[in-house]
Amino acid sequence: MIKSHIYSVGSELAKTVVATRDILEEARFDDCELVQKSLGIYEVRQAPDSFQPSDLAVPAAEKALRASGLAYAAIDAVIYCGIERDCPEPATAHIIASKLGLTPSICFDVANACHGFTSGLQVANSFIKSGDIRHVLVVTAELSSKVTRRVAQMFRDGELTAADIKTHIGAFTVGDAAGAMILGPADASKGINQIRCGSISRHHSLCSYNNNHGKLSFSMDMGRISVATLKLVKDLIGPTYKDLNWCPDDIDLFIPHQVGERPFLKALEIVGVKQEKSIATYPRLGNLASATIPVCYDMLKQQGRLLPGSKMLMASSGSGIVASFVGLSL
Repeated sequence: MIKSHIYSVGSELAKTVVATRDILEEARFDDCELVQKSLGIYEVRQAPDSFQPSDLAVPAAEKALRASGLAYAAIDAVIYCGIERDCPEPATAHIIASKLGLTPSICFDVANACHGFTSGLQVANSFIKSGDIRHVLVVTAELSSKVTRRVAQMFRDGELTAADIKTHIGAFTVGDAAGAMILGPADASKGINQIRCGSISRHHSLCSYNNNHGKLSFSMDMGRISVATLKLVKDLIGPTYKDLNWCPDDIDLFIPHQVGERPFLKALEIVGVKQEKSIATYPRLGNLASATIPVCYDMLKQQGRLLPGSKMLMASSGSGIVASFVGLSL
């Protein structure tokens, strides 16, 4: 049986470190420590406003390609998974492939909010298991600071007021980053064992973002979307463990989506693993949206924690709502 396996990973963080307190001060909030106190996010990374997603995605992909040991000609497919794209047409995956000097036969974008990268993994996993494709580059980049700057300006200019804080505070929790993975075939002893996904589309209005010809609209009810997402995650974990034939004690490493302290700790509780088996990036990087999973995976690699034979569980989620678990053997 063909399984897909993560050959390598690469990530790229935006260079500028910005305190969330400074962001709220710029937006003229009365309580400039609101994000720190409510979500445990102290700072985020921001790229220059002139950056396009491919500007962050390409260096992350280059790192993954170098680490894979594969020739560039061996990459059969490129899947880009970010919320923002360089342009509506063509697919940003083509731009990234061109900048990298790749010549894949399959090249397209996948969009699914913060869950985008995991949706890309699902597609890559299916390609590889079918035997039609061998090596896939899955890559994402998030430049959420563009939204942060615009929403801050809207508060400064009085377009938004204190009454809008609840539905717009999420704009001040996000950071810029990119991540990439190379996937390919492996034997049955390692690789992706299962991807279990669930969606509840009636919750689509709980988080929405649109940038229509420069006119930005953003709204996120963080309380309600967190409750709905955690319930979905709770509904998925039992069947996930059953199909994997795993129990919480079997998990060596756990990577959850990270939007703040309370959702992070609740995810650990639902999955039944201790914090030392996970990695917390939200305090210094904020919510990295679809880049969360590859950035966390890369950090675990850099820390020397990706040991052969280890069992890893990833939990991904996004607005819509959608959530999933990925169980893999390293």
